This record gives sequence, C-alpha cells and structure tokens, in this order.
Amino acid sequence: MIFIPVLFVAALLGALAYKIGHRRNENKGRSWAITLMSIIFGITVLVAGILLVVVLDPDVQVEGDTIQVSGLYKRDIQLEDVEDVSLQEELPQIQDQVNGLSIGNTLRGTFRIEGGELSTMFVQKNTPPFIHIMTGERLFVINFRDSQKTEDLYEEIMEELE
Repeated sequence: MIFIPVLFVAALLGALAYKIGHRRNENKGRSWAITLMSIIFGITVLVAGILLVVVLDPDVQVEGDTIQVSGLYKRDIQLEDVEDVSLQEELPQIQDQVNGLSIGNTLRGTFRIEGGELSTMFVQKNTPPFIHIMTGERLFVINFRDSQKTEDLYEEIMEELE
C-alpha cells in the first residue's frame, strides 16, 4: 500500500503550498493556482497508486500450513480447510461484485458466483489457467499473467497437501 504514504506526503505538500500562497496577499490568483495544482497532484498520486495495485500480480506464498495471498484484499487460506484444488481453464460465472475490484481484465476481492456462493478472486480474466481452491467457506481463484507461474503455484500447493 505504497500509495497511502505518497498521498500523505502529497497532502502535506499541498497544505504547505496553500499556506505559502496565502502569505502572499498581494497575489491571490497565485495562491488559488497553487491550491488547485496541489489537489490535482494528490488525485493523480491516488489514481496512480490504485492502478499500480491493479497492474501487479498478487504475491502468493505457500508457507507451512497456509497459502498467503498478499496485496489488495489479502487472504490467508489454511491448508487444513482446503477440500479440493484444481487447475481450470474457465472462471466461474460471476453474478455480482460483493466487495471487490473489477478493472479491465483484473478481478480482486469477493464476488458472488453461479449458485449464489461467494468466491474470492485474484485473477486476470484473459490468462488461463486458474487455480480453484475450494474450502468449506468459499471458492478461492488465483492466477498470474504468466501461465507457467500459475502452474508452478498449483504444483506447490498440491505438494503441500500430500
């Protein structure tokens, strides 16, 4: 979440620029320009941070008895809760976005899928295969832009489950 500290610094710089601009009573037009530039800069940094989070693949680690997915909408999946793992060429059909992000081909977060079940997805829709991890709670779906990396993660999960 690097964009939060960057946004904080941008806000501080904006406040400083605003204060400096107001000290110059003889040039009020300039203080408004500084304020406007600061607001635009802050919004730009925020949007860039969100896009950066969307562009990056999730970081997935299989450590001990847990599959750890970090990044936006991070999750820990306990291996003891896993009922089934499969490598699929298709995503389940999404009915509704519950608490997630859907920008372009990127899906992050919780979605309602066919049958009304909840699914947490960390996927790029256009790059199969997809790892389907079914737990008693929900279906987790993970993939990467690089299909070989997805297949390697699948093999690593299967080895840990044995």
